[in-house]
Parts: sequence; structure tokens; C-alpha cells
Amino acid sequence: MEKKYYLIALVVMLLAAAAGWFVTQQYLSPTRQFQTPLIELKGDATAGGALPSPMSDDGVTVKIFLPSADGIKVDERRIQNNPIPVAMAEALTAEYLKGLKDEIKDVKLLGVYRDKRSIIYIDVSDEFRKNFSGDIKQEYALLKSLYQTITVNIPGTEDVRLLVDGKEIESLGGHFNALYPLGNTVRDELQQPLPPDPKTS
Repeated sequence: MEKKYYLIALVVMLLAAAAGWFVTQQYLSPTRQFQTPLIELKGDATAGGALPSPMSDDGVTVKIFLPSADGIKVDERRIQNNPIPVAMAEALTAEYLKGLKDEIKDVKLLGVYRDKRSIIYIDVSDEFRKNFSGDIKQEYALLKSLYQTITVNIPGTEDVRLLVDGKEIESLGGHFNALYPLGNTVRDELQQPLPPDPKTS
């Protein structure tokens, strides 16, 4: 009789452990929290909390932050104004990509999304990662300039996430973690370079 109770207790403990592991992986894991955005489409008026007004015929002057030899430079450009954050982020990212030089200038913009926490997701083609060969300062400038281009020009943006071919990447050039929103990496007080790769040291 005691063996039966031990067996039942063992089965219950195993089920509880499996359930705990599943809940942790699906809901509490920090990387999973950012995996699947609740997408706001370009014409979606509900995610922003208010109905957008029709697109203005007037242009608006925006600041495009770009990596440079000295760190980051700022270009002012005029683009068509749009009250929908996703559409504005798409226009800003297109201008940002046009300003990149060298091999990464051929990067294609695949999509722009926004989740309910007002995090903007920028999805670019694999050239952004594959053709980047800069050092730690150049990688930092590239990530920070993209982050600033979006957050400075779109009020209320909480953060920016980078996707490559629709997927999360661990790092762009091996120096900084790109699995989390870019604000975690590029805010000056929160810089956290990845540890050096033991294979290359």
C-alpha cells in the first residue's frame, strides 16, 4: 500500500515539475517575452490608442542618425508626415538604410511592426549582419544610430528591436547582445559588451 502512495506522489511531483518548466519557458523566460510581437499594421488605428488623422500632404523634418568615422552624425531630412507610428518608422528606417555606406548599404527593409508595449520591430535582410565587419565601436554606433533614428522621431516609442530575416539574432558583429531591445545595449549607462570569444583570443 505504501509503494502505491509513493508512486502516486512521485508521478504528481514529476507532473508539477514539468508544468513549472513549461510555464517558465513559455511565459517567464526573458528572451521569450520579446519573441512574438502583437503586430500593429500600418493602417491599424487601435494599437496607438487613437484614430489617426489622414496622412498630411506636408513633409516633416526628421533627424536621421548615422554611424560615421567619429561615432554618430545627424542628418536632417524631409519626409512625408504620417501619424501612424509603424508607417513613420518604415519611412525613417528606409532613410536610415539609404545613408549607410560600404557593404551594408544594400540592406533591404523587410518589415516594421509595433507591439502593445510600443516597441518598434525593425526587420532587415541578412546583409545587415552578414556584410558587417566593424569593430566594437562601429557596431555600437550602428545599433545606437538605428535606435536614435526611431526613438527621437517617434514620440512614445518605448524601445526598438532588431530582427534579421524575421528572426532574432544573438549579435550583429559579436560584440553586443541583440536578443533584447536595443535600449538595453545602447543607452550609455547600460552598455554591456559580450564577453570575448575564447576561440579568437
